[in-house]
Amino acid sequence: MWNFFISHATEEKDAVARPLAIELGARGFTVWYDESSLVMGDSLRRSIDAGLSQSRFGVVILSRHFFSKEWPQRELDGLVSREIGEGKVILPV
Repeated sequence: MWNFFISHATEEKDAVARPLAIELGARGFTVWYDESSLVMGDSLRRSIDAGLSQSRFGVVILSRHFFSKEWPQRELDGLVSREIGEGKVILPV
């Protein structure tokens, strides 16, 4: 189980998402983050779904790029449905 699932657009990876994932990890938290959690050959959808369902908090890095991309929108939809049904917490950044 992860403490945090980080959802972001690719454009925010270098400036926000990666540094946040590194800092959270350095502080002892477990983080589902695409660069460190996705494995070649894995089903993208299943891996993301597992990350969403097995994380306590969903960190959503909001930007104009986020709202123009399909995958971040799917992740947000998954987080919202889990927030309602499972008590997950969404943390917008």
